[in-house]
Amino acid sequence: MVTLEQVKHQCRIDHNDEDTLLLGYVAAARDHVQRYLDRTIYDVAVPSEDPDGVLDNASIDQATLMLVGHWYAHRESVSETSMNEVPMGVTSLLAPYRHIGI
Repeated sequence: MVTLEQVKHQCRIDHNDEDTLLLGYVAAARDHVQRYLDRTIYDVAVPSEDPDGVLDNASIDQATLMLVGHWYAHRESVSETSMNEVPMGVTSLLAPYRHIGI
């Protein structure tokens, strides 16, 4: 699970003024990642009753940090500049873990 300390390092933040905002971003990013994967992410072990569950790992955490960093830097839903996804970005990190139903 991504920690507040990791988020502050990712976003280059050295104060506590926006901790609540950052924790909200982490929760939203975790939710977004789970929905994208169509799988539940577990921190310790995947329960036997959830065959589609996935154990948290470095790729999932990095994707979460990238989302939080992006949302922190771009707080609005629109931009005046054209932005493109960075190659090997969030979706590339998550693709191997995505559940694709038949």
